[in-house]
Amino acid sequence: MLKHYLQKHGYLWNNRAYLKSVFFGLFVLAIGLAVSAIAMEHLKHALHAQWGPDIFLDNLPVLKLKDVLGWGMELLLIGLIPLLLLYPEYMPFSLKTIGLLYAIRSFFIVLTPLGNRPDQVVETSGFFYRIAYSSNDFFFSGHVAFPFMLALIFWEVKPIRFLMLVVAVFFAAAVLLAHTHYSIDVFSVPFIVPTIFGLSRYLFPHDVRYTRVQYSGPHAEHIPPIL
Repeated sequence: MLKHYLQKHGYLWNNRAYLKSVFFGLFVLAIGLAVSAIAMEHLKHALHAQWGPDIFLDNLPVLKLKDVLGWGMELLLIGLIPLLLLYPEYMPFSLKTIGLLYAIRSFFIVLTPLGNRPDQVVETSGFFYRIAYSSNDFFFSGHVAFPFMLALIFWEVKPIRFLMLVVAVFFAAAVLLAHTHYSIDVFSVPFIVPTIFGLSRYLFPHDVRYTRVQYSGPHAEHIPPIL
């Protein structure tokens, strides 16, 4: 198995087109994160609308899950690194798709600066807590969107697909029970994220082709060039 992974890395990292695509992916991801940070800063100074009723939050108990959500997101972000090392063929497309996800989400959260409900748990101390509980960072839920997007990206890798779907469902329940999101922030994710995923496949078709290359055996398929 180790030989298989080394073979994949050897094929990919010796390909100039792949290297360019990875660096461009890091650039797209950096833009997405920068836009997200700007959007969150904007929300701190925006005139927020009054909080509104919510059919789920009005009937669900408030559970103290801020540590679960904060550390859960941290573990998910850290876990992405070995995941991409095990599947380097997914690296360019993953970086660009995640960057696109955060950029589009930033646009949505600026459009929906709803006020915090009195029962919402908001914690802003610490780097990962700021990620988990950014001020008025509601529509749509990043906790749910991020693992759901990873499930779509790694759909052909069944263990990762099912794990990420379970994580997305777990986060969906957690943010509702912690009252850190409105219910629309959670239930909109299955409709919005596949659209962003489809857009990314349209914008970066050559990166999708990397994931379809076979890297084992003496007749291993060559890496598709970026035209």
